[in-house]
Amino acid sequence: MGVERLTAGQAFHRTVQSAFLTGLAGASGFRERQWRLIRGGRGRVDLAVEVDGDERMLVIIEIKGTDWDTIPADRVMRNLRRHLRQLQAYLDTAIEDMEAGRWEGIVGALLYPGRPANAETLAVIETVAGEQAVQVTWYDDVDWHL
Repeated sequence: MGVERLTAGQAFHRTVQSAFLTGLAGASGFRERQWRLIRGGRGRVDLAVEVDGDERMLVIIEIKGTDWDTIPADRVMRNLRRHLRQLQAYLDTAIEDMEAGRWEGIVGALLYPGRPANAETLAVIETVAGEQAVQVTWYDDVDWHL
């Protein structure tokens, strides 16, 4: 992985985290939150949001700087599945906490910079994530930019 790509990805993470957490109402948000993993060890959730109210919910957002237009078609599924596995490791712990009564519900989401230009790639990403009850959000589409 090139240094430029890594630096750009880190900058994207910081931008999204700051934009999301600015003006967050009715919830508490945490960036780069340490996370216990069911299989042992620890991870780091990019963005965790605890929604206050009658039903306490947890939203776990994994931020990816992936430019899907630069990924060869034969590698899209491999990369997407890797992203989903990472998010699922965090969700597994949250599910355990939900079963123990800490949360009423949990939501997992992958956040990418922008939609791929290729309609087939877009459909694959959204369909495969949806089959795992994971939301996909495109930063270019949100209205909470800084």
